[in-house]
Amino acid sequence: MIKNSKVWRLIIGLLGLVLVLVVSQMATPAKAATNYNGADFTTSASVTNGPDFKHKDTIDIQYNLNFGNTPIHNGDTITLDFPENLKGKTPGDEFKVYDTDGTVIGNAVVSDTGVVITMNDALEGKTNDKLTLNLATKYRYEDTGEKDVTFQLKDKGNSTSQINIVSDEANLSKKGVLQDDGTIKWTILVNRQELEMKNLDITDTIGDYQDLIHGVTVSNGTWTSTTSYKREKPAMTEGDDYNVTYNDNGFDLAFTDTVNNLVVIDYYTKVTDPSLIDSGYKFRNNAVMNWGGGTSGGKHSEEANGKVSSSNGNSGSGGGDTNTNETDEEEEEDNTGTIDVDEGTETDKEQEEREQEEKNEAAKKEAAEAAAKKAAAKKAAAAKAASLKHQPAKATVTENGGHTVAAGNTKLPQTREANATPLSILGVALATATLGVSAVVRRHF
Repeated sequence: MIKNSKVWRLIIGLLGLVLVLVVSQMATPAKAATNYNGADFTTSASVTNGPDFKHKDTIDIQYNLNFGNTPIHNGDTITLDFPENLKGKTPGDEFKVYDTDGTVIGNAVVSDTGVVITMNDALEGKTNDKLTLNLATKYRYEDTGEKDVTFQLKDKGNSTSQINIVSDEANLSKKGVLQDDGTIKWTILVNRQELEMKNLDITDTIGDYQDLIHGVTVSNGTWTSTTSYKREKPAMTEGDDYNVTYNDNGFDLAFTDTVNNLVVIDYYTKVTDPSLIDSGYKFRNNAVMNWGGGTSGGKHSEEANGKVSSSNGNSGSGGGDTNTNETDEEEEEDNTGTIDVDEGTETDKEQEEREQEEKNEAAKKEAAEAAAKKAAAKKAAAAKAASLKHQPAKATVTENGGHTVAAGNTKLPQTREANATPLSILGVALATATLGVSAVVRRHF
């Protein structure tokens, strides 16, 4: 009985411990995602095309961000605002942000005023995270002239690009929009400047990997702003207002009466290779407008080319350093060993003269070094000769039972024994001095 009681107490204790752990885990709040203002990490930003733009043109911009020691975690968001006078070309467009090895590190969504990137866990544990974003925008207003596009940078700095907004004087334009069913809706704007056009005819030619779907809708149009228009209802009637003839590559459409206003022509093509739709391939189309001639005067012609792609011009890339023990040492630059000293501005003659001058300078330097070596050798030889001139007559030395005896010095026989040691020391000193001079000369050479 006592044994069973101990077992039950043990079981109850374990259950209590598990309950405490579960409750404490539930009570610990999950780490909240951080919402970063991209301007705080933007090192550079600019307009990358232009500088002349029509109101309908795409203005490409690029941002470069560096997060330094700030870690990026799963769920963190980075918000970048467009410059005040630009707007997103395709609000609602989503695109993925990739690492250099193709790994998705985030997902971005474009709005009218900017872009928001939501990061995943691909950069967890990395340092010095960086992002580069290429975004497609348009000019926000309807005025024209030179405009400053100002980007906000880190540390409350800014960068300015200048663009020039010009009036669109074209009478004909064309655009395409990819549909979800694998078709492309093409729209031709005819008589944009609302001139008086007699004998107006439109010839349209579709591009590769498309089949024309018969059925054209032609509507009178009205401008609602510099860049916006609307179609009037009902649409024009084939046979009364216009006639259309289809062929293998497109169609020919001729108006039956003089046209004085904007006209909108809509039609569809079918993509014949669906694999191209999401590949970024650009589907193209061409339209030619002819008017006038006859009693109305000379014949006029204008051409417009349209293109459409699955890419909306928005993309992003980035990454971080995986080595947390990195040093400040710079990698050795990989180059060809040559230096373009004039940044490509030299003429052939100037390059030849510069190279000859460099050769002359090198030859002068080599000659000066050779002369210096020769002078040093001459000086060393003179020093050696002077040393030998002041030495006593050269003695021939032989060994004799532990004594060094000078042969040929017969004038002082009394010194043969008594002065043996001094003479021996003098001989050694002279030999040492001679060897020393020789060693010095060798060092100079």
